Amino acid sequence: MSDVKQSLQEKLEQLEKGLFLMSVDRIRALSTHETTDLIEDLRSVVAAAKTDLGKL
Repeated sequence: MSDVKQSLQEKLEQLEKGLFLMSVDRIRALSTHETTDLIEDLRSVVAAAKTDLGKL
């Protein structure tokens, strides 16, 4: 697998984990502060994924 595809795969896994942490499937709810931080982290992951996509 190319480096770009591997990088995109890792970013998708980060997004999946982040979405799980905010989902109803999670036993413990995140605090507002934790949720805000997670959303900002996920936004940077999406930006990086878009950059990787442009390299394909």
